[in-house]
Amino acid sequence: MTKKILRTRLTLLVLALQTAISLVYAQEIEKQHMTKLSFLIGNWTGNSYSFQKNDTTKVKVSESANYILDGNAITLDVNSSSVQLHTVITYSANDSCYYYQPTSKTESYKKSKGYFMDGKFLVYFNPENRLTFEKTKYGEFHEYGETLKNGIWRKYFEDILQPGPSNYSFSRKKETITKEYIDPITALTNVVCVEHENFKNIYIAGQVGTGKTKEQQLETAYKAIEKRLAQAGASFSDLVEMKIYIVDYDPEKDLDMFFRVREKLYGKKKMPPNVFIGISSLYSKEKLIELSGTAVLIK
Repeated sequence: MTKKILRTRLTLLVLALQTAISLVYAQEIEKQHMTKLSFLIGNWTGNSYSFQKNDTTKVKVSESANYILDGNAITLDVNSSSVQLHTVITYSANDSCYYYQPTSKTESYKKSKGYFMDGKFLVYFNPENRLTFEKTKYGEFHEYGETLKNGIWRKYFEDILQPGPSNYSFSRKKETITKEYIDPITALTNVVCVEHENFKNIYIAGQVGTGKTKEQQLETAYKAIEKRLAQAGASFSDLVEMKIYIVDYDPEKDLDMFFRVREKLYGKKKMPPNVFIGISSLYSKEKLIELSGTAVLIK
C-alpha cells in the first residue's frame, strides 16, 4: 500500500512539474511574440481621418501603448473627440494568435484574433473587416481600418500619428516630395500635383467658361474644373478651396446666380470654402468669370 501511495505521489509530482514547465515555456513563447509588437509602444499624437462616400472628416487623436504583466500584454489607449478606447493585446501559445480586446466606457467589444505579418499587426474582426497597425520608415505610426469589397480592401478610417513629446528616439530620414505638371502651356500649367506620404495636393489654375452670360460661363467653368480634377485622379468632392473671380461683381444679382448654378450642378452636396473676388476685367473682355481651386487626396 505504501509503495502504491509513493508511486501515485511521484506520478502527481511529475505531472505537476511537466505542467509547470509547459506553462513557463508557453509564457516565454507568448512573451517572445509580444516583443514583435514593440513598434506600438510609446505615446503618439496626430490626426484621425474617416472616409465616407463623398466626404472625409479629420479629428485630433492621441494613442498610448505600454507593456504590462512583465511584457506579456500590451495596453493601447485611444482618445479623440469621437472615440475613447482601452484595449488589451495578448498572445496565446495554444491558439498561435494574438487576441485584441477593446473596451469603452459603455461597452466591451468582442475579442478578435490578430496576426503579425510582414512587419504589420493585423486584427480581423471578421473575414471582411480588419484593422492594421504599422510603423513607417519615417517613424510614423499608422492605424487603419479596412473592409473587403469585391476582392479589394478599402480604408474607412486611418490614424496618422507622430511620436509624442516623450517618444522622439528615431532619426527621421529625408522626406520625398514629388511634383507633377499636367497640361502645361506657354505661360502657366493648368494643374500641379504635389505628393508627400499619403497626401496629394492638387492646385488648379484659373479656368474660364464659354457663353455670353455670367451664368453660362460659370456653369462651363465648373465643368472645366471637373475636367482638371479628373486629370489629377480626383473629383469635385476632393476640393478644399475655390476662388471665384467675377467681372463687375454685383452682390445682389451674382450671388443668386451662383447659388442657382451650384444647386443645378451639384444639388445638396457639401461644397468647399469659396472666395468671391470682384474684379474689373479678365484677360479677355468676353470672359466674365474665372474659377481656380485646390484639392487634397488621401491615398
